[in-house]
Amino acid sequence: MKKIAFLIVLFSFLSSQNTLAQIQGTSNIGADGTVAVKAGFNLSALGGDSRYDYGTKPGFHLGGLVEIPFSDVIILQPEVLLSFQGSGTFLEDDINLFYLNVPLIGKYNVWDNLFIEAGPQLSVLLSSNIDEDTYGTLVTPDKNTLDIGFAFGAGYRLDENFYFQLRFIPGFINVVKDFDSKNRVAQISASYFF
Repeated sequence: MKKIAFLIVLFSFLSSQNTLAQIQGTSNIGADGTVAVKAGFNLSALGGDSRYDYGTKPGFHLGGLVEIPFSDVIILQPEVLLSFQGSGTFLEDDINLFYLNVPLIGKYNVWDNLFIEAGPQLSVLLSSNIDEDTYGTLVTPDKNTLDIGFAFGAGYRLDENFYFQLRFIPGFINVVKDFDSKNRVAQISASYFF
């Protein structure tokens, strides 16, 4: 199931890259600084109930994005990011989760170079260290390969090349099926437009 979901997301990404290449051949996209690389810092945890003490865990994200303007103030920004997330746990070891995140962000220019951002995010779990010791079970708990979240935050365009973002993404699906374990990720990012 995990491999199928990964292949679907990979196919979608490659298809969007092919579409982008066709757009670039017929318009100024890319020449106006609408394609960027993005990297940043994560502070993540799993939302849990009172039985488990999920602590926060530092991590990172890295990937790319495209800005598609609809007007002077509204921009669509699809992204593809590799993200190292997880949580400190009630046991000795941290929970390490490695995701492929695909957010589809809408940006609204509220004032000068300041934007508010919001949109859905689809995530595919590529790997984790969750096993029978994580929750004290006799077998490895079942994990959900897919997660759906909603990202919201703000961004600031410093100049034509640099854009900075602060974002929070709560997930809606339990990472571990039988435990309250939804992703909660705060991100600070920098993007460089070409």
